[in-house]
Amino acid sequence: MNAAELYKCCGSEQWSQLVAKMGPFVDKEGVLSAARGVWWNDCSVADWLEAFKAHPRIGDVSQLKEKFQATEELCSNEQSAAMASSTSTTLEELKEWNDRYFDKHGFIFIIFATGKKADEVLHALKERYGNSASHELQNAAIEQMKITELRLSKLFPSFFPEEQKQEEQGGANLRSPVTSHVLDIANGRPAMNVPIKLERLMPCSKDAWDLVGKDVTNGDGRSGQLLQPSATVASGIYKISFDTRHYETAECGGKLGFYPNASIVFEIGADQTRQHFHVPLLYSPFGYSTYRGS
Repeated sequence: MNAAELYKCCGSEQWSQLVAKMGPFVDKEGVLSAARGVWWNDCSVADWLEAFKAHPRIGDVSQLKEKFQATEELCSNEQSAAMASSTSTTLEELKEWNDRYFDKHGFIFIIFATGKKADEVLHALKERYGNSASHELQNAAIEQMKITELRLSKLFPSFFPEEQKQEEQGGANLRSPVTSHVLDIANGRPAMNVPIKLERLMPCSKDAWDLVGKDVTNGDGRSGQLLQPSATVASGIYKISFDTRHYETAECGGKLGFYPNASIVFEIGADQTRQHFHVPLLYSPFGYSTYRGS
């Protein structure tokens, strides 16, 4: 595998040349370890920006035709769901917000668009527009790595056999592999309306946290929709964060505690991907604890 072929997966000369030197690869683990390690530890910000420039702007039909011409076999269908579900109004709004995003951050909006509808992409674009440039640089690098991994699966098809469909592994009985429950132990009640976010540390990175799910606790203080229902969950290091300040302000009469946010970091091993993980928070204004439930 040469650098020119790898460049079709990620438009950074530095990345493609360094990964090519680490070959030949014999399995999925080898090629992903090289791709991730180089991207997160050997590439500079300039290398990241170079890769971003190789992408068309989401929803820009003319750029899609121009920039996908050389990499059509690997990039086809990446924006198909968004384009198929878009209207002329949505496309115009996507262009407007893409332009605003570029003017603010200095690079185009990068998102792993496969399977996402136009309104989902537009929502993510508007949401991420408000972030700082440094935050968005990290977000874009995370999304680029997801895109790169998808393209690598097409470049090395024998390394990435199609996995069994979820419908064959439980159907309607599936649930989010990670759930939570917040209990206000100071007031002796469930903590409702607590915003929760779940992040996963990108493999081979030191501090790139990918937002993989969000939810808000219900009237019983429970969260059951952090992830899409599935029989499996990706291994790795996760961080679940609870917006306790929002809860204090909205549900406790504005009486503020010591912890405006409570975060818990946990790890799912490679041999635990078919298990369920329940990560509760026992909260009080001046202390909190957790445990692994089932």
